[in-house]
Amino acid sequence: MRREQWLVVGNLLAALAAGALASWSAPMMLAILYIDVWLLANPHIVATYARLGAMASRPRMRQALVFVAPVLILAGLTIVALAYEVAGLFAVYFLAQSFHVSRQCYGIARRCDRRPQVPWRSLPYGLIYLFPAWGYLHRSAQGADSFLGYPIWLPPVPQAWALAAGIAALVGAACWLACLAYSRRMRQAAGPFDSLVLSHLIVSQVGYVWIDDITIGWLVVNVWHNIQYLVFVYRQRQRDDTTGKEGGEMARSSAARATPWRAVLMPPMRFFLPCAIGGALLYLAASRIGESLLWLGLPTILIAHFVLNFHHYLVDGVIWKRRRTAIG
Repeated sequence: MRREQWLVVGNLLAALAAGALASWSAPMMLAILYIDVWLLANPHIVATYARLGAMASRPRMRQALVFVAPVLILAGLTIVALAYEVAGLFAVYFLAQSFHVSRQCYGIARRCDRRPQVPWRSLPYGLIYLFPAWGYLHRSAQGADSFLGYPIWLPPVPQAWALAAGIAALVGAACWLACLAYSRRMRQAAGPFDSLVLSHLIVSQVGYVWIDDITIGWLVVNVWHNIQYLVFVYRQRQRDDTTGKEGGEMARSSAARATPWRAVLMPPMRFFLPCAIGGALLYLAASRIGESLLWLGLPTILIAHFVLNFHHYLVDGVIWKRRRTAIG
């Protein structure tokens, strides 16, 4: 439990530090962006695809995700680019990414929810979606028209709508924190669930509301989101590998005593390095394909990268819905 708590807190601090450094200067913002893309976002996509192996019992679904879904996503993005150009592509991306971040946190929170019966048990799950919705309305009311150096279109939203969403979110958060205080007083521990939800609310408010620059705010959310997923997949992989193996914990502790640094560093390196290399290759391949199709007169480089992003959103939304027997 303590290790999980530290992972959640460490991820939150890393995201907030990334935002602080990105706000320092434009070169620092670019440096943080490159780190996020090459060391976090691209490995995140590969980690998602690696979980397709868990769908061995559903070959038709896996074939549809691998062969059919990318074609449909490509067709949809091409239509958007023809109709609304680059601003439309980023409009779809910003909305889809906000929902994807919330959906991922919701799914991880469900898996680590070990709370006893408490009042308003479903409230934190609603807040997971309500805070990013408030942030999206705030950005729309703010009238942001540039994102990552590209034009973006956000729907014109009255400031009153964003204010109403913010009041609802803050009131809901206050009620949930009051329930938390009651649960703590009754000594009802909930493990990492409360810390995970609270970090999501903090990151959403900082990234979507407090930070004026839409790009830097998105960067805070994206760093937090990518680290969260990589840690979750790595921990899930460890859990799957050790389930049903007698003496697994004893073997790991013996190895740790014999070679502590190697025992600690090698497992995450065996997971992260293939994801980083595979992610870099996917990124370069998407860029090369997009560059070779620029003669079509479309932003094909952006389309190629968005196909990867949206496809992994879809895959991620499917592969974790099926609870494997090895998962408790």
